[in-house]
Amino acid sequence: MNPVMYPLPLALCKQSRRGLLPRTRPLSLMTDWCLMGVLGLILLLSLASSQKIDPSKHPIVTTNYGKLRGIKKDLNNEILGPVEQYLGVPYATAPIGDRRFQPPEAPGSWQEIRNATQFAPVCPQNVHGVLPEIMLPVWFTDNLDVAAGYIQNQSEDCLYLNVYVPTEDGPLTKKHDESSMNKPRDEDIRDRRKKPVMLFIHGGSYMEGTGNMFDASVLAAYGNVIVVTMNYRLGVLDRRVSPAADLAEVAAGEEGGRRKKQGAVSGEVPAGNSAAFHM
Repeated sequence: MNPVMYPLPLALCKQSRRGLLPRTRPLSLMTDWCLMGVLGLILLLSLASSQKIDPSKHPIVTTNYGKLRGIKKDLNNEILGPVEQYLGVPYATAPIGDRRFQPPEAPGSWQEIRNATQFAPVCPQNVHGVLPEIMLPVWFTDNLDVAAGYIQNQSEDCLYLNVYVPTEDGPLTKKHDESSMNKPRDEDIRDRRKKPVMLFIHGGSYMEGTGNMFDASVLAAYGNVIVVTMNYRLGVLDRRVSPAADLAEVAAGEEGGRRKKQGAVSGEVPAGNSAAFHM
């Protein structure tokens, strides 16, 4: 006869009745314990299946490479509305192995919904003792302990973007929409349905820094612009070539595709020099 297959906890209960498990307790207690384990497992499975991701808190957008699941952040502000964040979005293939010192290549597509609710690793760097403080920006040297917290997770696979998208349900946006209906007024970026894209390139003398340090939620909500921060290779791994022309499209995907193709590139010194290379 073929053996009967039971789920693991139930199988243990069956085996205990046959004497294959050590009987350190009375059989009735062992059987009760097994049955309780089975019921507990069923309860856990039912709870896991019932916990669905709330689409209002975790919006999903479609990009040119696949779907992204972000997170909607409430700024707890009477004026500024919530902002959708899409963190750790790849804008290039991982520059590792044979690609280590090569120009970046377009990222590969993905089939499943990609989780974009956490920051990706930062590019390899060392905050302490690499450069004189005079070569580092003041905000960096005054907050070395804070900066060190952002660079704990490092990897050569670090070419990722963070995208901050304003929502249309903020009080500031509604206020401007109402005023534009009542009377003519000068053009304002908050009146546009097609939002511009701002790319921010961090500084750090090409040796330190990460776009993860800059939470652009307030800027995105107040200016009603899509703000993109980024990581790029540093130190000996640095390349002055990047597919930055496609960054907005990669970052926003269909979000950016529906909007008017206009934007700005900004950054700190020497990020201004980096911007010139990226352009």
